Amino acid sequence: MSGETVLFDGKDEWGQVRVIEQGPHRILSFGPADEQSRILTKQPWVLQHDYTRAMLLSLLFCQPKRALVLGVGGGCLISALANAVKGIKITGVELRPLVTEMALTHFRLPRSKRIELVHQEGAAFLAEGNHKRVDLLFTDLYGADAVDDVQLNERFIDDAAALLKEDGMLVLNCWEEHRHHEGLNRALARHFPVCHSCPTADGNLVILAARAPQTQSLAQLRDKAQQLSPKLGYPLTDSLGRLEPWG
Repeated sequence: MSGETVLFDGKDEWGQVRVIEQGPHRILSFGPADEQSRILTKQPWVLQHDYTRAMLLSLLFCQPKRALVLGVGGGCLISALANAVKGIKITGVELRPLVTEMALTHFRLPRSKRIELVHQEGAAFLAEGNHKRVDLLFTDLYGADAVDDVQLNERFIDDAAALLKEDGMLVLNCWEEHRHHEGLNRALARHFPVCHSCPTADGNLVILAARAPQTQSLAQLRDKAQQLSPKLGYPLTDSLGRLEPWG
């Protein structure tokens, strides 16, 4: 495509990793026509994808001190969280060391004592069961072609729920077609009394599953979204307008 500059093109044992500069944006790709991450180079904490913006609806429901992100990619979610939530401690789990290297060197992922990067498969990390419990657990496990089905498995959801604090929230990025996935629905019903979803224009479906009942009114959530939007750099109210009960 005209106007693109390839900043990095390499491979590891899992496949291709490319970094492309496209005007004011920088893109991480794992294959042809694939876009894993996109940032504004001068403001990397401002999320560019609709689905990642929807994932931060979770900030309306809790004030997190600790978060876990499964699937780091370009580090976009981590950068946004670190910028928006003062003092938050974040662990990012990414299978591919080359990907985290690109996040640090090309996508301006902050180097901070509050951010820990672990190179491990996400499901294996959860299954260990000996990590500090978190307020928010984001899972965004994708390859070049599709969502990683492991994050739809009942055992995965069971392990994720066990790692959440009593009032914690699981935030899962999947596809609209997974709305009726039987195993996913069984596991969500087993652990989370309140579940919402937010569909996006590109077919993603973000699930927000809360361990504790939620008592805020829509008006209260809208007020919070308006207060948080300037710090995030985008109108969180757009995603809130699509939030709906799961099921």
